[in-house]
Amino acid sequence: MPKYRNVEIPTETVKSLVDSSLPLSKNSADLEKRVREKIHNIVALYLGDMDYEKANKAFMEIKHDKAAVEEFSKQALTLHASTEERGQELAELYRLLFERIGVAKSIGDLACGLHPLGLPFMELPMGTAYYAYDLNKPRADFLNAFIIEQGYGGGCFHQDILIDPPSVKFDVVFFFKEAQRFEKRQPGALPDFLDSINASKIVISLPLQSLGRRNQMFLKYEKIFTEYSEKSNWPFDDFTFGNEVFYIIDRS
Repeated sequence: MPKYRNVEIPTETVKSLVDSSLPLSKNSADLEKRVREKIHNIVALYLGDMDYEKANKAFMEIKHDKAAVEEFSKQALTLHASTEERGQELAELYRLLFERIGVAKSIGDLACGLHPLGLPFMELPMGTAYYAYDLNKPRADFLNAFIIEQGYGGGCFHQDILIDPPSVKFDVVFFFKEAQRFEKRQPGALPDFLDSINASKIVISLPLQSLGRRNQMFLKYEKIFTEYSEKSNWPFDDFTFGNEVFYIIDRS
């Protein structure tokens, strides 16, 4: 598939999609169609992408200029529909978020997309370890440099977190606007996936609308997350910011 070739999807990801689709397929053509549809969903190039080689060069030229990096990040975040929906009030979003979750010395950003470009607005202390994970290798390579060059620990890793969950212990993980794609890929996987993540707090977000359409599906996923929290009597908090609902599960 030419449009996905440069993404360099992990081999184990493709194999898992074939394995899960095989029992449902009538023949090889049907199998290929099902796998293509799942790849289309999980890679989500329809949400927008960027020229990562060009972006990396531009970032390196301005990396020591705080104001220029902030402007660079704002502009880059508009290139992906998921992060564009948050608008320009990023500092306010992170102020509200960190008021609720407190200080975090280690953060995991799962299936991150372009979200790590919000780092300049998070006001994290230097020395914070920020680990991001994404299936798109050029994106992961660019974000790795973006994170490291600003003085944070961690980096961005080209990794399928559903097959190979991070082994790092986090104070908090972000799992933003990805629950629906995980559920489409592997129905019923979300509770076990959350159990596989070693984190004191989990912050999940869902869109109230999806690409301009009213999205009632968030109620289904909200039920999954509330039940997940209730089964172990973990404190559960939520707040709305713009088009997004954030759920905080405190497992500490």
